[in-house]
Amino acid sequence: MKTSLREKGNSLAQFNPNYCVIDIETTGLDTRFDDIIEIAALRVRNNIVVEHFNCLIKYDGFTELPDFITQLTGITSENIESEGVPTEIALKTFLDFIADDIVVGHNVNFDINFLYDNIFGFLNYNFDNDYIDTLRIARRSLPELKHHRLIDLIKHFSLDTNNLHRAVADCSATKAIFDKCKDILGEDWVYIRRPKSKVNANDFSATITEFDTEHLFYDKHFVFTGKLEQFTRKEAFQIVANFGGHPQNGINKETNFLVIGDTDYSCNVVNGLTRKQKKATEKQLAGQDIQILSETTFVEQL
Repeated sequence: MKTSLREKGNSLAQFNPNYCVIDIETTGLDTRFDDIIEIAALRVRNNIVVEHFNCLIKYDGFTELPDFITQLTGITSENIESEGVPTEIALKTFLDFIADDIVVGHNVNFDINFLYDNIFGFLNYNFDNDYIDTLRIARRSLPELKHHRLIDLIKHFSLDTNNLHRAVADCSATKAIFDKCKDILGEDWVYIRRPKSKVNANDFSATITEFDTEHLFYDKHFVFTGKLEQFTRKEAFQIVANFGGHPQNGINKETNFLVIGDTDYSCNVVNGLTRKQKKATEKQLAGQDIQILSETTFVEQL
């Protein structure tokens, strides 16, 4: 399920002593077609974990988990059958646990979007807690790293790698990364948003000299449309350039990928499509090999 317009809380970039770390596991990446199978949260007070929440979910229509999800998470269909609770009950219990806390997560918009749509669909309630993304903060803390995925940061900080892709373990890793970034930036650090200015894709070139020529993005041309949640348009252009790719302002015959952010607030949307989406679709129909990616799918490839 996906709501037409998410009225989410505020995105913060700062260090707070009191918050809840959250993480979910799902059957896939798309809120319209996939389901939450596990929710976990850690309640933090004065920077110390004081309580934890963990719940497996037996979602509506469950028969068995896809094999690749079991391989990734270690969660089996038997676990869901024996321990899972209905989605509505899991969501109510989760909301009771986090109350009005700020929530912290890694690539947290993924978690929030799934939770928001399910909470709205099952409980008719807007999940509007303010939130902090450790992915965003890690990019500020460690600009020298090529990747800032959870696993990359776990390896960088030599953290425990047991039970990764289980929600509780990922929460614990996220909490540790949040603390490490605080040590780097200082507990009083707050991101100051600068006034927006027009960003030109042609102004961006790689800041590194060695590339993985086998990577999906290498020597590919990228266009972005809609409001990106994980990073600014400027950051997105630089990411593409640092993979040896070519950021573009608009769709043309060289374009290989169109990445779609949130289009709810775009003034260029007509019949549900932005102008760039419409042009990309027309190019596809004419035989050009353009792939259209969600922002979440783009991030998963980093």
